Amino acid sequence: MKKKGIERVKYSLKNYWFIYLLIIPGLISLAVYAYGPMILQFILAFTEYNFADGIFGSKFVGFKNFEYVFTSMPDFWTIFGNTMLFSLLDFIFGFIPPIILAIILFHLRSDKFRRFSQGVLYIPHFFSWVIIYSIAYGLLSNSGMLNAVLNRMFGISYEFLTSPGAVRVILYVFSVWKGIGWGSLMYLAAMQNIDSSLYEAAKIDGCGPWRRIFAITLPGIRGILIYQFIFVIGGIFVGGNTEEILLFYSPAVRQSIETVNTWLYNYGLMAFEYSPGAALSLVQSLVGMILVLFANRFMTKKFGVSIW
Repeated sequence: MKKKGIERVKYSLKNYWFIYLLIIPGLISLAVYAYGPMILQFILAFTEYNFADGIFGSKFVGFKNFEYVFTSMPDFWTIFGNTMLFSLLDFIFGFIPPIILAIILFHLRSDKFRRFSQGVLYIPHFFSWVIIYSIAYGLLSNSGMLNAVLNRMFGISYEFLTSPGAVRVILYVFSVWKGIGWGSLMYLAAMQNIDSSLYEAAKIDGCGPWRRIFAITLPGIRGILIYQFIFVIGGIFVGGNTEEILLFYSPAVRQSIETVNTWLYNYGLMAFEYSPGAALSLVQSLVGMILVLFANRFMTKKFGVSIW
């Protein structure tokens, strides 16, 4: 059996050598830009990095960087708590609303209104986070439109962008507004493959709209729901959209919105804490990988659906 396998490989290399030759640049690119940085990060996490000696010449310190992250890093548990909170909110407001919107759009009777609604809802996705922040600042800053209205009508103003509680709400209101339309696209496409005769049969049997959603629509897109859910679980140690959080970041709200990823940017990168940053990033990657493997195994056993 092994000999036949070797013969098959020799035959393929002999007859399709040019195709394999075309693959080589892609493999080199993958090694240099994907696996290379992963290996360097792994080494960096166990060294006390300095610029003069480089990664391979820096002193090996074992698990010292990991000990610093979990025991000595300032506000680690606050940052961890914020990350978990943002991940929970990301699941509630980032995963569920697009499904609801897709169901609503799918069941609209007017095709023209559906297309118009989709076009309007997709537009925010193409705005950069800088533009989104500019809109938020224009509406909610001390001199913004909302405070101007409040001051004119009631003689009061509110510091929306420097209030820790308000900023968390603002982050997810704008996150949902930006992503809900585009996020619904995948679910809406999956719904198009559901046999329409199932809905007709359900109507004849007396199923109402809610019953049809739970009996036909959601089971019909089960595969894509599970696929998305697994990746949401895998990103639980990320904590929201980092670019968005960094734009709303300020000393007044730092304690309430600092996450693992913003710490990695502000301190691991900008403050040159490369080794502790690499250690925390490695832990983050390992946790994500374990959660994806666990979630995928669970879904495979429970529903018979796997992402690979």
